[in-house]
Amino acid sequence: MSVSAEVFLRRHDMYYEQMPFPELVESYCREMKAGLEGRPSTLYMLPSYIRSDAEPRRGESVLVLDAGGTNLRAGRMNFDPEGRPVVEALKKRKMPGTFGEEMDADEMFRQMAAFALELAEGCAYGCISFSYPCRSRPDGDGEILALCKELQVHGAEGKLVCASLEGALRALGAPGERRWRLVNDSVGSLLGGMAAHREDAADYIGFILGTGTNCCCRVPSEWITKSPEAVAMGGEMIVNMESGCFGRLLQGTADRELDAASELPGDHPAEKMISGSYYRQLLSLTLELAAREGLLPERAMENLASFRLTSALVDRFCLDPHGDNPLARAMETEQAQSFAAAVNDALLERAARIAAAGLCAVIRLRALPRGSRVIVCADGSMIRLSPVLRPKMEKYLNEYALEGLGIAAEFRFAEDATILGCAWAGLI
Repeated sequence: MSVSAEVFLRRHDMYYEQMPFPELVESYCREMKAGLEGRPSTLYMLPSYIRSDAEPRRGESVLVLDAGGTNLRAGRMNFDPEGRPVVEALKKRKMPGTFGEEMDADEMFRQMAAFALELAEGCAYGCISFSYPCRSRPDGDGEILALCKELQVHGAEGKLVCASLEGALRALGAPGERRWRLVNDSVGSLLGGMAAHREDAADYIGFILGTGTNCCCRVPSEWITKSPEAVAMGGEMIVNMESGCFGRLLQGTADRELDAASELPGDHPAEKMISGSYYRQLLSLTLELAAREGLLPERAMENLASFRLTSALVDRFCLDPHGDNPLARAMETEQAQSFAAAVNDALLERAARIAAAGLCAVIRLRALPRGSRVIVCADGSMIRLSPVLRPKMEKYLNEYALEGLGIAAEFRFAEDATILGCAWAGLI
């Protein structure tokens, strides 16, 4: 195994330095501008029709749902007279259509409504965070564009999320009628972070990196020229970037293999390089590729196929590549473990570079004055739990934003941020 991990990855167009960071940031900026103006772009830049300076009603309960890539949460919340969030109830189950369970969209909404039914009574307002691409409408609802993260739900494209959920609730006997608003999970994270960290920051960015990934930002409404309704609202609006769709990336051999085998080939290329639902598959495919080329022991491929590689096992390998964990044992020799660890570290470096470039592009596009502070309202298992990913991202933010632009950016986490953001949005 005389070939280094860097040489191997470069040969397959998968080494992080093959995507220079400043060029990545510029590509994000160009795609953001095009998306806001309605020109061809891999970033959707979907207006939320929520002004970033709007304040929630106080003393009224709101039904909130968070439909994520893995879990579905439902709850009731309100804001007290001082504007502090109050959780009345909160519960969780797996998201319908995950873990191999197939269904149509009507059944998905029926199961979601049944889960939330007991919380609906007495709520005149509702808000759902839906972690899948939707086109928001000025009336607060949104049309499903696609379902990703390998969700096994059919016939959802074109359906209205809030109308479908309210219809399912009423069919199950929910009393009254609710005024709904749809938000993306990154929008919920941004609003939840703003509610939890009401500090003197110049700007806030919403960022999700877990099962999937996404980013949202605040922009002057006048920039969103593709939407006359958004421009007419004035002020600043929260925009859902759908950053997992960013497509100006160098895709390597294993990236293309993973994409071809996915539920939606060609969809969400950035997400397939960095998010939890795909990264462990990408690492396995890359190590299998190395084994086929004789860079790992012959039994490594067979060993890799004998167990399911999870994000938790990847984390264990990051912390101790020569230790007693399944991925280390699969490599069989210390030399192979070192090679696999170098591949894993380089792929995580690439993931951090792709994700951080999107955040830096938002900061650059906002053109904040030097000395400003930006809070990245973050959520998701990858950004919270990976022992190496966030430090790598912080390095890029420090080098590009702080040293280059004079703007300090820091990650902040709020407990139940997306649910908190839903409550804020639902009571506007």
